Amino acid sequence: MKILDNIFIIPSSVNCYLIEREQDCVLIDTGMSKKAKRIIQTIKSNCANKSLSAIIITHAHLDHYAGLETLVQLYGAETVAHKEESQYIMKTKEMPQREGFAGFMLKVLEKMSSVSGHNVDKIVTNQEVVNGLKVFHLPGHTPGTIALEDTVSNALFCGDIINANKTGDKILPPNQKFALDYEQALKASIKMFEITNPSVILPGHGSPILDPSDAIKTYLEEFGKV
Repeated sequence: MKILDNIFIIPSSVNCYLIEREQDCVLIDTGMSKKAKRIIQTIKSNCANKSLSAIIITHAHLDHYAGLETLVQLYGAETVAHKEESQYIMKTKEMPQREGFAGFMLKVLEKMSSVSGHNVDKIVTNQEVVNGLKVFHLPGHTPGTIALEDTVSNALFCGDIINANKTGDKILPPNQKFALDYEQALKASIKMFEITNPSVILPGHGSPILDPSDAIKTYLEEFGKV
């Protein structure tokens, strides 16, 4: 599904996004490994004669990066992540988890998964521009969570910093069950809208918000005093 002229969404329980550039294309997040077929088809349909140069991971929860190995093996794409998140993707360090049932389930999923550590080829830092995207380090959901703003279209890729409703007209706060530090994550979501000017909001979960001005205003009015 096309969001803008050069941006395509591959939706499911997690949204992944394909960006077509003049010379190549870039993927943001991979979803679980079973989603690889849908991503491959999207690339074939929209970027058939262009290489997949990079896969950028917004954060290292399995539902956002478990398909990484399959896609890198197929396309030889460079893996990109924030320096605070790379250790979890490479599995040189275990991702901290929240206490309670949600944290327990994430630990179980991690142990049951056959996903092995994967090398991160490019480490990015706050405010760096990579593949035409400006990086914003906004920890809270995980230590190395990032948002990405397209330098041409100002499309904002949010990962799990915020969520959106199914109709794409309301911004929802970070998921408290899965945020490592919910208060920090909520503050990060507010900061994101203070330092960006998105033309569209592209969340990891929920529908894209194509006309975000009113939604941002409402969100900041509700949560901006934390």
